[in-house]
Amino acid sequence: MSDQETAEEINTALEDPVPSMGDAPVTTVELIRGLYDADQDVWHTDAEVRELNGEDEEYLASIESKKDLIYAEYITHVLSRAVTRIGSVTLTPKTAPTAVSKLIMGDRDTLFLGIVKATYGDTRDIQMMCGSCGASNDVELDLDEDFPMQKPSFDVKKGLKVEISKGTISLRLPNSDDIVMGQKETKTDAEFNTYVLSRCAVWTKNKAPSNPLEWARKLNIGDRKKLVNALLDIEIGPKMGEVNTQCASCGEDMPILLDWVSLLFS
Repeated sequence: MSDQETAEEINTALEDPVPSMGDAPVTTVELIRGLYDADQDVWHTDAEVRELNGEDEEYLASIESKKDLIYAEYITHVLSRAVTRIGSVTLTPKTAPTAVSKLIMGDRDTLFLGIVKATYGDTRDIQMMCGSCGASNDVELDLDEDFPMQKPSFDVKKGLKVEISKGTISLRLPNSDDIVMGQKETKTDAEFNTYVLSRCAVWTKNKAPSNPLEWARKLNIGDRKKLVNALLDIEIGPKMGEVNTQCASCGEDMPILLDWVSLLFS
């Protein structure tokens, strides 16, 4: 091969596109309310997550048969494995449960979706059976479009103010601790409502009831319903709802309804 041919071959190789790795998954997550740091009197709203690996999968599988494990607790275990930082606080699987349990549900959902993206990218491929013809379908979910973020219409750091017959009640948004403890400590929906209201009502020092549970029990039904509905009507964070698609075989509508765990592992 002549020097000229060699030079031309080198130039051709240099002109060919260089193979490149795919874009690294985004691992930063912006929280809606975040985690309050009393020492610094600030809310930490920036967080970092990582992808889940086989070690995490084995650990999560080992706790699935745990007696009395509820859904919110399982989500805490997932978050505790993969949330590595909230604000300036570095988290480990041992220290993370306390932090993520103080987050409102919308922030926990936001982190969970961030973990799904860190693990799979911006899209998630799943297999679904058509309810009409029984055919198996490969469905690609767009994690941003199919689970859109819902923004709050009020300052979530300040909470809610609700007018009832006895005046104005201030409520903070429930966190995971409120939900988990309420489900474990109560047996009926009415008891659960009492428990959550007693924890989420915010009082000034000179107005706080000596027994918050009794205060919540003594509220009339109309006031209780108004307060509970004020908390239940809040929809913030990524919307986990029905995703509509069509069967590739028969063309019939094929609605997909997933929860966060199914989205991660199905």
